[in-house]
Amino acid sequence: MTAANNQASRYDPAFANELYSIENGHYIKQCMQCGLCVVTCPARHLMDLQPRKYFKAIQAGDRDRVLKANTPWLCTSCNLCTVRCPRGIPIIDVMHGMKLYLAQKQGVKSAPGALFSKTFFDVMLKRGRQWEAWLTQMYFLKAGPSAIKDALKMMDVAQPMVLKRRLPLAPAKTIKGKSQLKKIYEKAAALAKEGH
Repeated sequence: MTAANNQASRYDPAFANELYSIENGHYIKQCMQCGLCVVTCPARHLMDLQPRKYFKAIQAGDRDRVLKANTPWLCTSCNLCTVRCPRGIPIIDVMHGMKLYLAQKQGVKSAPGALFSKTFFDVMLKRGRQWEAWLTQMYFLKAGPSAIKDALKMMDVAQPMVLKRRLPLAPAKTIKGKSQLKKIYEKAAALAKEGH
């Protein structure tokens, strides 16, 4: 197989079409690669592919790069990219759709960032607010034994935060109306299943 054939087999138009069909995925086709999303993104230096390059990889049908990239998981939903986009692409909505797609395709444990997002959401739903110590503990327990080594590497960051009371060990009170929060979530989940 020549290098040109190998390069051509890397791109799959059917994969691009599949991603265009996810919620808000059709907007990806409108990206003109101007780069304004990149210069406004506060997480761009942490991403494997910055938003512009991520959209380009999707348009090209580059399955491997799209599925391996941490881009959607690092989107902070700050909305700066959407505000600056000259085409009016709701970039954070596309990223949310990609997170759902990746979590469903790869599973929560294997998609980078999916397990943390799921754990964050579960803690929020249970308490109505975050408790970082519990979130961290639950995440590393769910991630498995190899992640515990990663957790121990972060002790030099965690200890000063605990000492300066920036990482409380005791939980804050749960919110009032926690049952209403669960009802809101259940209603939203039901609407999502109906296709809204």
